[in-house]
Amino acid sequence: MVRRVAVVLVLMLALAGGRRGAALRATPAAASTELSAGAARVKPRPPAPPPAAGPATATTPARLLAPLSEGEVLPLPPLDERVPRPDAFLGYPLGARFTHWTRILAYLQAVAAASDRVRIVEYGRTYEGRPLELIAISSPQNLARLDALREERLRLADPGSLSRDERESLARSLPAAVWLAYGIHGDEASSSEAAMAVAYVLAAGRGDLPEILKSVVVLIDPLSNPDGRERYVRGYEERQGAEPDPHAAAAEHFQPWPGGRQNHYLIDLNRDWAWASQQESRARIAAYRSWEPQVYVDFHEMGSESSYFFPPPSEPVNNRIERRILSWIDTFGRANAEAFDRLGWVYFKSENYDLFYPGYGDSYPSLRGAVGMTYEMAGGGRGGLALSLPDGSALTLADRVAHHLTTSLATVRTAAANAHRLLADFAANRAGAAPEAARSFLWTADRPEARALADLLALHGIRVRQLGGNATLKAKRLTRGAAAEDRRFPAGTYLVSTAQPLGNLVDALMDLDVPMSPAFLERQRGRLEQNLKPEFYDITAWSLPLAYNLEAWVAPGEVSGARALAPDPGGLAGGAGGAAGLGVLVRPQGLATYRLEAELQKRGIRHRVALASLTVGAAEYPTGTLFIPRHGNPADLDKELVGLLAEGQIAGQSVDSSFEVNGTSLGSAEMPSVRPVRVGLLSGDGVDAGSFGSLWHLLDRQIGLRYDRLDLARLSHVDLSDFDAIVLPDGEYDDHVPEKARQALDAWIKDGGMLVAIGEAVVWLQDHQMTAIKKWEPPKATDDPESSGSEDSATAEQLGLAGRAIFTPGAALATRMQRHHPLTAGLAAPPAVLYEGSRVLRATGDPQKDVLVAADEHPVIAGFAFPEAEQRLSGSLLVGEESRGKGTVILFAEDPDFRLFWRATAPILLNALLYGPSVGLGGPP
Repeated sequence: MVRRVAVVLVLMLALAGGRRGAALRATPAAASTELSAGAARVKPRPPAPPPAAGPATATTPARLLAPLSEGEVLPLPPLDERVPRPDAFLGYPLGARFTHWTRILAYLQAVAAASDRVRIVEYGRTYEGRPLELIAISSPQNLARLDALREERLRLADPGSLSRDERESLARSLPAAVWLAYGIHGDEASSSEAAMAVAYVLAAGRGDLPEILKSVVVLIDPLSNPDGRERYVRGYEERQGAEPDPHAAAAEHFQPWPGGRQNHYLIDLNRDWAWASQQESRARIAAYRSWEPQVYVDFHEMGSESSYFFPPPSEPVNNRIERRILSWIDTFGRANAEAFDRLGWVYFKSENYDLFYPGYGDSYPSLRGAVGMTYEMAGGGRGGLALSLPDGSALTLADRVAHHLTTSLATVRTAAANAHRLLADFAANRAGAAPEAARSFLWTADRPEARALADLLALHGIRVRQLGGNATLKAKRLTRGAAAEDRRFPAGTYLVSTAQPLGNLVDALMDLDVPMSPAFLERQRGRLEQNLKPEFYDITAWSLPLAYNLEAWVAPGEVSGARALAPDPGGLAGGAGGAAGLGVLVRPQGLATYRLEAELQKRGIRHRVALASLTVGAAEYPTGTLFIPRHGNPADLDKELVGLLAEGQIAGQSVDSSFEVNGTSLGSAEMPSVRPVRVGLLSGDGVDAGSFGSLWHLLDRQIGLRYDRLDLARLSHVDLSDFDAIVLPDGEYDDHVPEKARQALDAWIKDGGMLVAIGEAVVWLQDHQMTAIKKWEPPKATDDPESSGSEDSATAEQLGLAGRAIFTPGAALATRMQRHHPLTAGLAAPPAVLYEGSRVLRATGDPQKDVLVAADEHPVIAGFAFPEAEQRLSGSLLVGEESRGKGTVILFAEDPDFRLFWRATAPILLNALLYGPSVGLGGPP
């Protein structure tokens, strides 16, 4: 009874509002204005008058939520009965079962039609065509001028254009924006159920809630990853019986491959904010930029045996995040703690979840000047509808919904009570570095991927400029320990300064390192020595110039003489009226050139690729250059090429005489003809879903290569002779490849096929003697002290760290490259490799096999590695190629397209797949 009373008191405060309340009111009518900029559009609905002040009754709590496992009752404020309750609309209380996205959306639309506090907008679509929705909830007065409020908020987001009085006036008069994002991981399925509960309470609540909504605009993203969640829910329903089975061993608590966490292409959207590789991410960033909220909360789930996490975060914290934000994070954490303490619910803080990597839904908003936070509830993909825990307690879907509902409303209440201070601090966070304290990052426009980096930064709203003329500047090369020197930069050089509203984001994405505290690193050293798992949550290196294989420089202060980013249309130069002449040369221009290559193969346009450099007059053309001859191609080649080059923003140059070409001739064996290829990409049980997803998206969306997705379980039934190349993503293959399939695969290689193996797939090949390349193995330990002095043995105590694998948390390694190898064609410089893990391959010493090798001394150029790990990685093999019979095996120690943003090593993979069979690296029998 004491607990029941405590619960009632707590939620009366948490839901009905503390000092300032917490809710909203009814909806309106045909919304004709846009809620967010760009592609977002408002769904029309018939006008409906707002309900008069009418029956406000205390709703029976069971109508909103299914019973909680400990018998708690969440009291609600008085609710307007004319706003449809979830149970009345859906036919069951929230938490009783999972709700499909179409029903979630239909319910939210019904709430919007009944309440003048709600407006709904579609801001994008998923790859499977599902809508992405944003629900704005505020006072009717705010909604009536919502677009005007949004425009004024965007003025505040660029405080350098405002006077001090204007900034203060806007901070005093505007409502704060609180973005609540649910379900970015599809198998963390309770949060979207909670989103319906939050929307209902805010739309129907009476008491203090109408007053609170005058101070805030609540933006609810009810399901950030509809494709993944639908995959999870369908899979759960297929395995569920008549009643939920709470036994942890039951099939409904295990997801079939690939699970529901990621989106359609199996990309983790919560790690994609900074890289924006997915269309969901790009749409969400556009919507985010149209609002620039002051508070952003990402609702997640974690292991089922945990409790609840809310900030403060653990170490490390990205030092580009303003101290004001960290102070506000503490304020919101204390408000959540107060609500949970009164309910008797346990939670944890300052553990596990850091604020370091810039691609998360908490760190990315924080780097934009908002208060970004992650809330994590126990459950996840194992949670199901009900789960028995080891201590005998139960965890239900309703429990999980109740916890997220409580923190959601506590967050709204806290933001409303502090709206003006939040807005003032947000403007201060966005003020940017003063010009004299700023830094400018520069990179020349003549390298592959130079424009792609500029476009990515611009997508985030970062101001990118280009030099209008040649300039000599005092600058440092973006490497550790570099000294300033006078450097001449040509016209067109890209530059981005930290003296802008997103200066902290610029610094975080472009610089080599984000430092971690010595105390944190010392603790990790202690854990390493005790053979404990390190506490690095994610990678420690992501510098975009390294990721795009660009040489970048840093100059102090602002750089004058720069203009706005110019269009990059591409096109054909040198011909009369766009005529191809003898043919067209196309230099390597990053992924864009591979897109062109894939299209040439699809259209059957004959062409060649240069394996050695050439010159035409004063123009130099490196390896990887394409030559598309007029002879032997369709009569309308000129028209096709002009269209392809313009569409791909690729520059091509016509050539009129083969005799004027020096170096490699156009008909040389060093410029072989390229034939269409057929690629098989393995998926299914045993394959790492994230590794497969990145490769899948790369081939399917970014390049448009002809490929087949093959199921590993059916490999025995595949006619391998149909394929030129087969790709094994990272994964655990031992228990998933029948011996018959392995033998068939090996026979196919020996008969002329090309196999590409990545990560742990390399280890599988080694274990089955399908490659001669070896991995690092620790020296053998023995318990015999008398034999411990031998060269090949030592006691376990003597071996220490030398006797076990050492984990490296995502550091960037400098490399040396075999320049005269088909796999490195088009690479202007040895690319850095993003290395994560403890697997180390040993170089062979053969320059034709050792395609890419870590630098021999101090290879870590960004991020963190323990000294012993760095020493072990020095000179290690990162990309290898070897013959096997008539065929070829190509080995990648790490994913060459890590999270689709590490483009530096992607060309090696694409050279293998697109050109390999044409240049002697394997082919069909």
